Amino acid sequence: MEMTQINILKTDSRGRVTLPEPFRSEALFEYIIEGNRISLYPVRTVRKYPDMSDLPTEELAPDWMKREEEVDRDRRRGIPARTPGEAIKRMGK
Repeated sequence: MEMTQINILKTDSRGRVTLPEPFRSEALFEYIIEGNRISLYPVRTVRKYPDMSDLPTEELAPDWMKREEEVDRDRRRGIPARTPGEAIKRMGK
């Protein structure tokens, strides 16, 4: 990795860091702490799931499903949204 420029990020009085301009529009970062160093990586998706296509599927036991229905009768579908505000708007439609 070639470094053309070294910049120091300094925290403000509340411990916040202002990111360089190319990263300010990123909403989510993954970080790795290695000794005294922290590495930030922008995450392009809100959720990251491993590939689980090779895992077998199994049916739940009927008695387990019956107990689950007694506890949680809510069977509404999930609402895909990036923010809570967007979810509220989609619920209204």
